[in-house]
Amino acid sequence: MYKQILVFLLFMSLAAYGQTKKLALSEAIETAVKNNPQILTAEKEKLVAEGRILQAGRIPNAEFSIESSEIPTNFSIGNSGELDFNFSQTLELFGKRSTRIQGVEFEKQLSQINLERIKKIITAQVKTAYYQSLLSRETIKSIEQNITLLNDFLVQVKDKYQAGTSSYLDVIRAKVESARLKNELFEANKQFQQDTGNLKILLGIENGVSYELVDSLHYSFLAGAIDSIHASLIGQSNFIKMSGLRIEREKSFLTLAEKSSLPDFNFGASFQNRQPVPGKGFDNFFGLKLGITLPMFYSSGVRGDIQESSALLDISNIQHEAIRKIITQKIISSYKSLGYAEEQLLVFDKSLLLDIEDELRAGINAYQNNQIDVLNLFDIYRTYRSTKLEYSRAIFNCLTARNDLEISNESASE
Repeated sequence: MYKQILVFLLFMSLAAYGQTKKLALSEAIETAVKNNPQILTAEKEKLVAEGRILQAGRIPNAEFSIESSEIPTNFSIGNSGELDFNFSQTLELFGKRSTRIQGVEFEKQLSQINLERIKKIITAQVKTAYYQSLLSRETIKSIEQNITLLNDFLVQVKDKYQAGTSSYLDVIRAKVESARLKNELFEANKQFQQDTGNLKILLGIENGVSYELVDSLHYSFLAGAIDSIHASLIGQSNFIKMSGLRIEREKSFLTLAEKSSLPDFNFGASFQNRQPVPGKGFDNFFGLKLGITLPMFYSSGVRGDIQESSALLDISNIQHEAIRKIITQKIISSYKSLGYAEEQLLVFDKSLLLDIEDELRAGINAYQNNQIDVLNLFDIYRTYRSTKLEYSRAIFNCLTARNDLEISNESASE
């Protein structure tokens, strides 16, 4: 029975391993948001911040002690002169605890914003990987189409050879060109597998399922002036928001450092037993204790904490201004790069695609009428295929440049 179950499970796993599933870009993004390890890590960092808030609000532990004195030399506790039960508690006043909690609450806000930032970055990376896989697929299709065209052409070359109007060398050249294209097809398929593998890594999945990409390379030109796009991206930047929150966090830490110069209080109570005459019983009393810390005896340490926190606040302000400038420049550069990519795509849309289609038809007719040789026709085929691939690459460049523009506000690094 167990052997049959194992065989069944093995069969099901092998069956699933060879499956092919359709994958849209929207579904890929949704899968990545659920499974990508960077996003999962960022979600756990929120829990870490929440734990630190609990730690920051922790009240110092109370202390309970039993104290006995005037113990006889025979160590008879019952005959000791004093037996006290003590309780004490340190109290932080002047808002130290609330200020410490406030500082760590900024960490929680930072982790939440950073989670949204990482989701945005991973989404952009998934888009780029998906577009790269589409480009590889277009390369495969282009090569396959050219192999089909070349096979049709090979039939014509053989017919011309049989008719005595073409040499056998033309037949050999056509076969060699077909073999070369098949080698290119092998490399293109290999690249496609690598690209889809990279996509799977971003999606956070590991399986033997092959994915059929249901979207296609399509681009809609960007509408909007640089000023409005810049203002929008600056306002939406999670990275800038995080930089601003770090300033508020450092302000809170500076306030806490300044409050460390203020004393803490210690309150205590005790139940006291006194035995005036050994062996004659205890008299019971109640005691109180009120203590205060003296930070002035460690004033250099307090000044050091304040100086450190003040410097860190200045650093955060400097970094905040630098981040705004860097992101502004990145937005401008990304916008210009997208403009260059769109200009190149327009060249294909307006002229190159139509021109190469006409040139291919004219070349085939010219060869059929013995106006050009087979080598010239091969050059036309190669130019046709290159133009189609470069058109797909131009769309890919626009999509990735648009992607780069959308996340140019989420990092200060290149």
